[in-house]
Amino acid sequence: MNNGARELPAAVRDELIAIYNSGQWDRLVRAADGVTKRYPANVLGWQAAGKAFLQLNKLPEAIEKLSRVIKIAPNNADAYNDLANAQYDVGRVDEALASFRRAMELNPRSPEAHSNFGRILCALGRFEEAVASCRRAIDLNPESAIAHNNLGNALSETARPAEAEESYRRSLALKPDYLDALINLAGLLSAQTRLDEAKAHYRMAARLHPNAGVAYNALGRFLSRLTGEDDEARQCLERAIALGAYDTNTFVELGNIMMRQRQTDNALVMFRQAKTLQPLITWPANQPKAEFSAVFLDTPMGGSTPVAYLAGKAAYDRHFHCVIPDTPDDVALLRSKADVVFNMICNVDDGEGVLLRALDLADRLDRPTINHPRAIMHTNRESIAQRFTGIPHCVIPRTVRVLGSVLLDAASRSEFADFRLPLLVRVAGPHGGDDFDKFETWSEIADFVAKDPDLNYYVIEFINYRSVDGFFRKYRVIFVDGAILPYHLAIHDDWKVHHFRTDMANHLWMRQEEERFLRDIGGVFDAAHQDSMRAMASATGLDYGGIDCGLDRDGRIVVFESNASMLVHDEKSQTFSYKNPYVAKIKIAFDEMLSRRRLTG
Repeated sequence: MNNGARELPAAVRDELIAIYNSGQWDRLVRAADGVTKRYPANVLGWQAAGKAFLQLNKLPEAIEKLSRVIKIAPNNADAYNDLANAQYDVGRVDEALASFRRAMELNPRSPEAHSNFGRILCALGRFEEAVASCRRAIDLNPESAIAHNNLGNALSETARPAEAEESYRRSLALKPDYLDALINLAGLLSAQTRLDEAKAHYRMAARLHPNAGVAYNALGRFLSRLTGEDDEARQCLERAIALGAYDTNTFVELGNIMMRQRQTDNALVMFRQAKTLQPLITWPANQPKAEFSAVFLDTPMGGSTPVAYLAGKAAYDRHFHCVIPDTPDDVALLRSKADVVFNMICNVDDGEGVLLRALDLADRLDRPTINHPRAIMHTNRESIAQRFTGIPHCVIPRTVRVLGSVLLDAASRSEFADFRLPLLVRVAGPHGGDDFDKFETWSEIADFVAKDPDLNYYVIEFINYRSVDGFFRKYRVIFVDGAILPYHLAIHDDWKVHHFRTDMANHLWMRQEEERFLRDIGGVFDAAHQDSMRAMASATGLDYGGIDCGLDRDGRIVVFESNASMLVHDEKSQTFSYKNPYVAKIKIAFDEMLSRRRLTG
């Protein structure tokens, strides 16, 4: 801290510095207030107060005190750096950038200013500039754990996970208990599906910082989303709330856990609390002026289209609204934000009731709506199978939705609607592979359904789509406003194919075959096949969705499913990074669809 033009008595100065170094921020506010009253022309009291308010997250007060500092001492680079941080955190972005530049102009060798500037540039989506600024900070002070952590964040955003990991680990080597770096490294490891390593770092953060709610929040959300350890996840999130370190997502994740534990009423309390905290979750455009504004309708009460990648890093503002039963929607607010609406709610089996509510809301908004709930209502597996029947070059398994008790009775009689074994049976609703299997006997089906006979199930004809080389191939294409775009090819030695279940990471030829498919869809699906896919996309009634399919030995497209729930994401792993240019085309098409629809309806 700089004393400014007029010296304080040594005892007063030393007391302020001692309190600052002890981190007693409330006490520092009181002490600094006394100093500014007695010595108003000296900057030390004002600067101490500004730093204390910044640490207490009382940003308007911090800005007031720090602005006073630079009036008294206009060449105080440290004050400009602190002021910039406070200005950014209250949303005064242009002023923050100007203050950072002034700090670096006054002291070009300030590692703190370069590091903080890099942090803000990263938050603004200016990632390469952020990398350069953080590297400059490290050049000036190689021992700055904060700068290495900020560099890791910027590198992570530029799809350089190995370099980002190196930066986080360097930060932790310098400061092993650095909370931000522990959580950021854990997040990076999680994104690469290195879940055991990620869990270890999240747990280390909570162990080293037992009173840091942010650590419990991060650990709880990770456990809930990726490990299935719901009891511990719930304890962590409740601990975070008790420590005051919660946000909208904390309550959403708690609600998700309670839904899985079939505590629907308690879950609704959590979801409503989240909505009260934040009626709209907004992701501002990744550029100074947004091209337009989009509202995304989401819900915790049924499956939704995953849009974290599709709607990420966009030139438009994105506002997410949660549709919850018996909870009012602010139609006027939503209409003011909605040049276009994207309905994410897409699972008819789990969310028919909330879809009806979303349908009414979309109609009342009276804005161009992509994947209108009215269209989604007709996309369950049975309906899609009926709609695709008769499309040339396409074969879709016969599919019937049935109540578990009815299926149990049929299994006891060893017959159901002329279906022949083997059969696929799955719980209606989930789209993963956990509640889904192939059964060779009726007794096996009875055992599967008896675990939960009150649920609905799909009975699906099994079509053998094994290729001549003995492998099973599942192709995923995404349709966007009529365009057909390849997303992935999964190759497996078992009929139940999901990309994450395969051994493709260990087989170069499989990855090369996938890359060829992504580069040239016509090498697998000829013009007639692609016409068939466009007919399928049209038959769904959706603007955006996907088709999972294979090819039988007669060259026909074997459709497994088609809906709006399919996951699209970029690849963090270097092993599969060859996919990213092709995945990016899907995101570009998605953004262009929203832009086009806002103008044409």
